[in-house]
Amino acid sequence: MSDEEEVLRRGLKDLAEGDGPTGSLTAVEAFLAKGRRARARRRATVACCAVVLVAGGTGFGLRLTSGDRASDRVVSKGTESPSSPKGGPLATGPARPEERVRYRYDLSQVCDLQYAVFGGRTWEAGGDGVQYTIRWAPGADRHSGYMTLTGPDTALFETAESQLPGLTFHPVSGKVPCIDKEPKRELSDEPAYPMGPKNPRIGARYPYSMTKECEMQYAAFGGKWWKADEKWSSGVRVDWVDGKPLAAYMTQVSGTTAVLEIPQPKKSWKINYYLVDHKGGECG
Repeated sequence: MSDEEEVLRRGLKDLAEGDGPTGSLTAVEAFLAKGRRARARRRATVACCAVVLVAGGTGFGLRLTSGDRASDRVVSKGTESPSSPKGGPLATGPARPEERVRYRYDLSQVCDLQYAVFGGRTWEAGGDGVQYTIRWAPGADRHSGYMTLTGPDTALFETAESQLPGLTFHPVSGKVPCIDKEPKRELSDEPAYPMGPKNPRIGARYPYSMTKECEMQYAAFGGKWWKADEKWSSGVRVDWVDGKPLAAYMTQVSGTTAVLEIPQPKKSWKINYYLVDHKGGECG
């Protein structure tokens, strides 16, 4: 039931049961005031959405933030960097990104999510992925997320919204006019540390950056601590990139179990994690 339908239902009930004026408002005036407040709440909600992506006929409203992050009391040594503010320089990642490492990145409104500058090269969205229809809200200038170099000539843009697939980019030659119209960009060597939302949806697959902390025995996800299955170390071999956090994915499959996926050049790994009250003392 929509806000207006609910207000109408309650208002009619009040009118039917009311005994006349209450304070300075009649029942009708109070009913109309409720309707105005409901419409104002709906407009405020719409105003928070900077861009709407339509894929397969389904619309998703996205706020231009990094999404909810794990609570301060449950963090790993790597903590998430904040989103770039509207009107400020666009997050661009480093001049020389490492493969399989996520970096904060802003796709600009002027290039309509079709082109990107990353690692000193110009990239174009394309491939077999989902194609989006974009409707930017007034004043929106960026779509914030993460960019990962997944191969020598392939980059992947993702957001914290688990229901949206990533956008694949490939290098493009020649001049792209919209690039010159973008706001100023800012380079940063700092990797991104997405740790999932405060309340992950069961079955939803979230971008996650796994660190070498505790030799991967523990993971901070959704504001909670998780411990790896004791059997995980048998046969699992992770190719770290200079100790940087690796682009991975975390899926909570039940109230007490989550699965970590770590894409690797030769073989991807999956590790089961179980909910615990706190990080073990052996982790330091």
